[in-house]
Amino acid sequence: MPRICLLSAMKNEGPDVLEWALYHRLVGFDHILVYTNGCTDGSDGLLDALAGLGWLTHRRHTPPPGLSPQDAVAARAMADPALAGADWLMWLDADEFLVVHAGAGRVADLIAAARGAEALALNWRNFGDGGRKVTGSGLVVESFSHGMALDNPQSRSVKTLFRLTPRIAGFAIHRPIFTDGPEISFRDGAGKPLGHAFQFGRNKDDRPRHRVPEGRQSWRLGQINHYPIKALDRYLLKRLRGNGLDPNCAPERFDPEYLDIFNFNEMEDTALQRDVPALKAAMAEALANPAVAAAHAACTALDAARRAEVAPMIAALLPLRYRRGGPPSPSGANGA
Repeated sequence: MPRICLLSAMKNEGPDVLEWALYHRLVGFDHILVYTNGCTDGSDGLLDALAGLGWLTHRRHTPPPGLSPQDAVAARAMADPALAGADWLMWLDADEFLVVHAGAGRVADLIAAARGAEALALNWRNFGDGGRKVTGSGLVVESFSHGMALDNPQSRSVKTLFRLTPRIAGFAIHRPIFTDGPEISFRDGAGKPLGHAFQFGRNKDDRPRHRVPEGRQSWRLGQINHYPIKALDRYLLKRLRGNGLDPNCAPERFDPEYLDIFNFNEMEDTALQRDVPALKAAMAEALANPAVAAAHAACTALDAARRAEVAPMIAALLPLRYRRGGPPSPSGANGA
């Protein structure tokens, strides 16, 4: 059986990291490698506790001057022993959840459906704030089920499951970088080939192309549930954390225009809900471990305190909340 690994770079993601990690173990990733830098919310301690169970590998790092946290992770992870012997890899952020539609909904089913491809680019399914101003007690994947349509330009962005071969020259957050040479078998979310222009193309910032051509986005084989907003208090914390692709972690990326781009709640999608009972059982099992329970409680308390600090700022966001998108229908149904 192939060894399938997951990579992530995080900072101050709060207690949600427990849900994220256990969900991806549930859907079939054999090992998870998480790098963190500069955490002040206890999430690094929670990851340490999960690492103590052997469920993931957690590494703290300090990006060198002039290099963004995510670029620093991309450089280090290429030689990380936690990925030794891995056959497949995917890089997901803490607000991204892989949902597989092929087969029984596991990563191995996705690989089988890719029909021998070396890389499979799956499109974002972006979820809005769900009408929530403040974070509730439910899971992220339960609390936010309304998002944007497939034809929205932001749905063209992908995350890539790829085979680790000598053709991999480097990692990037959306897809790998390939060595020069012939095209590889790279497929989109419908299982159709993505050609040379996508495989080797670059964006204006010289990062590898991460959006499929217009009209090529598809959720047929799977999708990346992307929760970039969550409740407004979480969005405000994201602003404080800053941009992980910027060497200075500048917060400007998360200005109110970010809400214009991502805060759409026009379509409901509950595909991931099929795994919620098993996910809750896995979380209960993890929290039965004293070290995990203590770390989770400490992280939850710190997170609540941080959200209370930003709560007074929510009122200023309300007029900016739905300038392009809108609330779920019926409006206000979950507007706590």
